[in-house]
Order: sequence, then C-alpha cells, then structure tokens
Amino acid sequence: MKQSLFTVAFCLFLASFCRAQEPRSFAHPDRIRYDAQCLTIDGKDTFIYSGAFHYFRCPKELWRDRFQKFKEAGFNAVETYIAWNWHEREMPKSPEDFSKISGLQDLDDWLTMAEEFGFYVIIRPGPYICAEWDNGGFPRWLSALEKPAEPLRKPIWLRTDDPVFLAWSKHWLDAVCPVIAKHQITHKAAGQPGIILFQIENEYDYVKLAADAKVKHLTTLAEDAKADGIDVPLFTCNTHQIREAKSGPLREVFDSRNFYPRWNVKRDLDKDLSKLRSEQPDAMLMTVELQGGWFSEMGGKLSEQQEGVTASQIQNITLYAWQSGETLTNYYMGFGGTNFDDWGARKMTTSYDYNAPVREHGGVDARYQRAYALGQMIREHGSKLVRSEPVQIEATTTDSAVQIAERRAKDGSRYFFVRTDDHAQSHKGNAHAKESDGTEFSFDFDLEPFGSLVLYLPSGVADAKQGEWLPKPAPEIKRPTDLPASVNITTAKISADPLPAKWTTLQPNESLEAHGVFGSHFLYYKIAAQSGTTLTIHVQPEDSVVISANGKLVHGMSDKGQLVFTLPPNAKDVVALYENLGHVNFGDKLGESHGILSVQGAEENSPLQFFSDEREHGLELSRAETPVAGANWKQVSIGKNAAAEPDALLAWYRMQCELPGQKPGVWVPWHLHLEANGNGFIYVNGHCLGRYWQVGPQHDFYIPETWLNFGKDKTNVVALDLRPVDKGMSVQSAQIAPDTNFAEFR
Repeated sequence: MKQSLFTVAFCLFLASFCRAQEPRSFAHPDRIRYDAQCLTIDGKDTFIYSGAFHYFRCPKELWRDRFQKFKEAGFNAVETYIAWNWHEREMPKSPEDFSKISGLQDLDDWLTMAEEFGFYVIIRPGPYICAEWDNGGFPRWLSALEKPAEPLRKPIWLRTDDPVFLAWSKHWLDAVCPVIAKHQITHKAAGQPGIILFQIENEYDYVKLAADAKVKHLTTLAEDAKADGIDVPLFTCNTHQIREAKSGPLREVFDSRNFYPRWNVKRDLDKDLSKLRSEQPDAMLMTVELQGGWFSEMGGKLSEQQEGVTASQIQNITLYAWQSGETLTNYYMGFGGTNFDDWGARKMTTSYDYNAPVREHGGVDARYQRAYALGQMIREHGSKLVRSEPVQIEATTTDSAVQIAERRAKDGSRYFFVRTDDHAQSHKGNAHAKESDGTEFSFDFDLEPFGSLVLYLPSGVADAKQGEWLPKPAPEIKRPTDLPASVNITTAKISADPLPAKWTTLQPNESLEAHGVFGSHFLYYKIAAQSGTTLTIHVQPEDSVVISANGKLVHGMSDKGQLVFTLPPNAKDVVALYENLGHVNFGDKLGESHGILSVQGAEENSPLQFFSDEREHGLELSRAETPVAGANWKQVSIGKNAAAEPDALLAWYRMQCELPGQKPGVWVPWHLHLEANGNGFIYVNGHCLGRYWQVGPQHDFYIPETWLNFGKDKTNVVALDLRPVDKGMSVQSAQIAPDTNFAEFR
C-alpha cells in the first residue's frame, strides 16, 4: 500500500521537529501516553468521545439520570470544570488555611459515579474556567486582597505571574488535587475508568500579557499540579506558549482547540486544526470544546432559537473534525444545565440549556439522536479510525456543493467522508474518487441541508454498493401521550419589601468584597444628602440603580454607568436599590468591584451605608419562604390587579399551587412559565431558581422535579422579588407546566 504524499511530508517534518525539541515524557507511559495520532490507554489506542457535564449546574439527585443518557448515547468519557468559587465562598485567613473549602465531597461523589458508568474523565479544575460562570470561577474575595501600603489590586493581577496570585492558585490546587489524584486511572488497576487528562489553563491566548509572564504562570500551575499528585497528561486549550515549549515542565503539556463555528465548519476547522498540527506535530488533535450548542444572554435569543446549532450541524462539525484526524472530541456542552441562583456570569440567563444533546431538564430530542448515532459509530469503528490516515484522492462530484475525502484504517478499511456546507437545501448526486495507485470508486449520495455522512468500505471491498453509510440513524424516541396538564396560578400576595433597619458603613474606596459581599443579589444603600442637591452616582456600565426619597421614587438608571439627578425639596431618607447584572467570566474586567462605586454631591464626611440580604445568611431566602415581617400583604388576581405599589423599590410576590400526582412509568420535566414586568429572583419551595429579566428572552424556567411536591394537599410555593425597570412591577401570568415534547417512558 502506497503512502500519500501528505503522510510522507508529515513524517519528514515530524522527524525534523523532534530533533529540535525534547521528546515528550509521561509519568506512566504503560498506563497512558499519546503521540501524533491518539491517546494510548493501558496499551490500547483509544478514540475519546466525550461531553461536558458540570456537576454544579445540576442537582445531585439527578446526576445519575444525566450519566445514563451519556452512556446510552455511546460516550466513553465525560468532562467537567471545577469552579473554585463554588467550593470556597468565604475568604480564608491565608493560602495555608483550608477551613473555608466545602463541597469537595460532591466532586468526589460525581467522579465516583462517572466511574460507575465506565467513563473516562477529562478534568478542568481552573483556577480559571470561564464557563459563563460567575467571575470565571475565581472567588470574589480575591478582589479584596491587598498588598501592604497599596490600594486594592486591579483585576489585571488575575491569571498573571503575580506571586500573591500564584500563591492563591497553589492554595486552590492543593485543596482540590487530592480529590482528583485518587480518581486518576494511574491510581487504579489497569482497565479501570477514571481521570485521563488534567487542564491547567483555559483559552490563555485571549489574555493580553507578556509571553515570559505567561510561561511563568503556566509553569507554576504545571509544577503545582504535579506536586499535588497529578500524573496523567496535562493540557491547555488555545495557549501558544505550550505549543512553543521546547523543554522543561511545559513540554509535558499539550495544547488543544475550541470550536464554535456554527455554519462555518470547514473554514474555521481547516484554519485552526492545520495550525495546531503544524505547531504541535507530536501530539494528537483534540478539541476540548466542540460546539454542542451555545449559551443565551438577557435580551438575546434562547439557545434553541439560535442559528447554526441544529441537528445536522452537530453531525457535520463532528464528522469534519474526525475527517481532519481528530481523535479526542468533547462537546461543550454535552449536558447544559442551569445557572441556579446568581451563579451565571454577567447578563447570562438562568437557563444554561445550550441546546445541548442532553437538554437542561434531562430530556432529549433530535440533537441527542445525532450524538447517539455518532457514538454508535465510534463504538463500532473507533478502533479503526483512531490510527487511520488521510488518503490523497482525485475527487469529483456531480454537485459542486458537495466535497469528499478519504481516510484509510490500518487494516485497509476505507472511510469516504461526504459533506456539504450548504445549510439551505439538500443535495443528491454521484461522487467519484481515484486513489494514487489508480483504484477508483463511484457511489451515489443523498445529503440533507448541511448534511454529512461517511461511506464505509471494509477491507477488501472494492464495490461501493457493498459499503455501509455511517452514522446509522438512532432509534425513534417513543413518547407517552397521557400527560398532566399545566397548572395556572391565578392569585398572589404582594408586598413592598420593608426597608432595612440595619446598615453597614463603607469607607472611601472600600469594596463590598471587603465586607464579605460576593454575590449579585439586590443591595440597598443609604445616602446622606441635602434636599435640592444634584447627585452623581457611578456604577459599572449596565448595572442599575433605583432611587427613593421620602418613600417616593426619584430616578432610575439601567445601562449608562452614571446617574445624575437632583433631589426634590425636603428630601430625606435617600435610599438606592442596586442591581448587579452579574460578574464577568472573561476578559480584563475579571475581579472588578461592583456596587455603587462613588457618589458625588453627598454630604461631606458621610460615607455610604449599605444593606445586603446575603450578609444576613440567607435573609432573602427566608423572605421567600415565609411572609416578610412588617410587610403589608394584599391578595390580588394575577393579570388583573397584580401590580405592586408604584413607589416601591422592591416588591415580593408569593404564589402557591398543587400539582397532580406522578404517573408510574412516565417521566415529564416541569417548568415555571412567568410573564412579568421588572427584574428579580425566583424561588420555588425554598430554592433560588434564578434570575428573571423583564427584557427576556427567558420566560420558561426549568424546575428540577426533586424540588417539587406532587399530589393532592401538597403545596408548592413560588416567590418572586421584583424591582421596577420601565413599566413598574407586575405579574401578567404564572403557571407550572409540563414539557410534554420531552416526556419519556421510564
């Protein structure tokens, strides 16, 4: 069998490359190693087919169901970030103090359950994770750290070689790595599942920092991980300093790519995969984030409504990655999940559904069926594809919008990849391929819009008519039809939130983080100012402030970062309600302080005072569970007279209903449908479901079934706090409804 010219050229290049760099070393090469083509695990070349599943975005009681969906789809691996701020919510005394770390047993349990299902695990513990997660996973208390005789650190110190930041990064790795280390396959018997890869940095090319500082940061993270017992291969994504390393600790790390091309699959993957291959020719091609959908933001479109994340697209992008020689594919996301409470990053919706193969509520539809079909293809052909080689062919088709390419397995099996970039119409026709030795093949194709298929010819088969088209379609999803009806909520109790009696003083230039305020819930401020004074209030752009004086609304702001207004005559008791749109997860604004940043025109020597429910250890949640002390409640009909007092800064709505009993053998997910004016937070039976934005796009909020009470005389309480935007505060409709399109027999 003749080698293609590409293969010969690549081998010559690889030989030259290896002479210029140290060979890669592995702690346990007999257990896990990689070369230019693939991972070899316990002596077996392994094609990794994986999906992201964040344990912190799913109630623990539902993990098993999500794992089962992954297993049935044919995934042999799962991937998760570990969010530092999820596990260390309060500031420790020093980097040597681990007393504030919590919840690592959940991580341990999730990893154990992954192993029970037979999954390999790709672990991404930060310190930085991005993930559309609050502050990119960094604890907010990092912003309150000070150097002697220096003001508060600026955000740029994060993700740098700053020695204090590196010390705190080591603190986090020292805390989390012992849990990770024992789940590595290298700490288990041969053939057992567990952690196979460990990420040390994430999309670092987007950080504007000197190359030597990046190298120091990366080297420190790699050395800290190894010192903490991590001995599986280390990796990064989108990090050129790793590709450029010629020796030392970073030669033991390899780089990978992320791809979110929507319809531009060929353009984006051709450019970046070929670049990755040329810059890192002795490591396998890995996409740690292959587009499994996309997130949704306030004011935008829900994930399932967006362009370029269809069922055909997930098949097209996956097959093109495999056609290009990729042997480790991880969908981001495989299961989306939910940004419960205020854990989503700035402007993120509560839903993190992502239109992923496994949806936010655990249901599945057409995109899951494509992932399922691809998974079955890997189960049957992964052992051949994992060391297949591209074959140089002369290819022609009767349809110029269709391209074909060939890969050949070691046993001579052929895989003809047939695809189109046209997502507007289907394509039928004939393709002809001629290999360099003169062997010819001709076959008919039939592609859907943005279609992609593979014609498989076993070794020794020359007649294309005897081939098999892959992936084979997934089985039809059979759904029950005898399902419960929606439950309309028709009445509510409304009350204006009583103003606080307890206040905390902020000194000039003092941050909220210094007082232990790290979340994004509402804050009250009290401002000392003379009547008739013009005040200028500064906040972060897009954050909001609503002002009250003498119990009357004065002014509001929602997106400019600055509010200028004049107090009315005889003004007193000036109170501001501050709304934080969340903390960024990406870029040079990581770690910025929030809240009211400054007030010009206030009385001299009268510092700001604030009151935050979160400082009272869940006071806001207790208000959601029981009537607010001192509040004046009134009963209203939703949609008719369900408007709050026009001068209230914040109003509470309390609603309740009963749900029908669950039918044996039938599962259906439930959501709260809410139409309201105002912004706020939703609570269901004592759980903070997430944020409601008047601007949308989210009006349907998934409620985990483990949070609901089903059956007669079992009450469900829905509470909602709202602040006025531009139409006051009111609720037009509310119902708890089943997602009947995703019902399953169980």
